[in-house]
Amino acid sequence: MNALNSVLLLFVLITTCTASYYTYPCKKICIFDNVTCVTRGGFNMYKNVVKGQKGLIMPLDPLHMEEIDGEMASVKFKLTNITMYGLKICAVTKATVNATEDIYKQYLYCPKLISHFHYKAQKHSDTPALHGTGEATIVAYDYNILNYGKYSVFVNKDHRPHFFVKTHDSRTRLKGKLVFEITQGCVVDNRTVKETATYMNQHWWETENKLHKPIVKRAMSILWHNTDIFVRNQTMGEIIPEHNN
Repeated sequence: MNALNSVLLLFVLITTCTASYYTYPCKKICIFDNVTCVTRGGFNMYKNVVKGQKGLIMPLDPLHMEEIDGEMASVKFKLTNITMYGLKICAVTKATVNATEDIYKQYLYCPKLISHFHYKAQKHSDTPALHGTGEATIVAYDYNILNYGKYSVFVNKDHRPHFFVKTHDSRTRLKGKLVFEITQGCVVDNRTVKETATYMNQHWWETENKLHKPIVKRAMSILWHNTDIFVRNQTMGEIIPEHNN
């Protein structure tokens, strides 16, 4: 399998779909400048990746993550047994592929993301942020995510071009409200639980940036790991097929 740069991409798309060794028709690929066509393919690709494919990738809703370390208001904490719900109701609103710079972008809108986790915070702090250990839930409404990075193309044994992901990163933007709730508190009294929940909700922007955003970014890393596996096993014509209308 040989990786191809953007200079060779157009040549590959033409020659691999016209070669005489094909025993079945080659699916035509979207013109990359056709954002509507690329977005349609990106929408379907996302849904298929989250749904999972038997023998290839696991479903991602609910999505389980093991642990994340962080710090908020000078309080260090560890999140474990993290479970995110809601990826299956997210949708790709725009997708682009830049053949000149080998860059992809996926604009994702999530009406509601729910993250449940165990937490353990440092014991001594004067800030009413996280205290002790317990279980908590964060619900984020109207959430925008931009996934982006570098991609490349290779020709598989089927003599057809396939995408693969070289790099990935993400940016997030909370447009709606964020709700933090302690569902089970340990090593702290009820008053502290209420103070903590009040603080986390009043300082929702800090809660988003220091606590929730790291969960989302970890989830997106897993999503795009699975996306890479998925697109390597599909031809480019199957990922972003040309449509007549």
